[in-house]
Amino acid sequence: MTGPFKLTCATGIILTGVLLLLLVCGCIAPDSESDNAAKNNPTTTTTPALTTTPTTAKAVPDTIKVIKFEPARPCRSCTLLGNYAKETIEVYFPEEYAAGKITYETVNYQDPKNEDLVWEYGVTGSSLFITIVRNGKEEIHVANDMWGYIGDKEEYMTVFKAKLDALLAGEGDV
Repeated sequence: MTGPFKLTCATGIILTGVLLLLLVCGCIAPDSESDNAAKNNPTTTTTPALTTTPTTAKAVPDTIKVIKFEPARPCRSCTLLGNYAKETIEVYFPEEYAAGKITYETVNYQDPKNEDLVWEYGVTGSSLFITIVRNGKEEIHVANDMWGYIGDKEEYMTVFKAKLDALLAGEGDV
């Protein structure tokens, strides 16, 4: 094939590639931010599994803060990650949520006003954190393993509820 069809096909392939690149880049921070976060925040890990910073006491927490970081224009998966977490809290922990024992917050990691919080958590892209507050000290848990459940809302809510139940019971190594 020659002529206009060949040019149109090539243009379509290029545009599709550019759109995919933009979609992927919208959910991931640049490498320089990742490197800086790792250097400036050695206590927070960003492994796919739920990990914790060391703690000596496993007492019942004063507060559990669930924080979902996302870009200014999140993709559908990014939105579901936070929506399912918030819905789990509202459905299974309504009393704790109403009393402020469990809180939920969505933070735009690209907004300059959130820079300190982004650095504190070592955020490099859309992510979910559970922070335990005991006696005024924060223990940050990376909950990015929840990405693996966004395709099944019921399973997501079951797994996330189990994590919160364990943390409410003082079992910090979930």
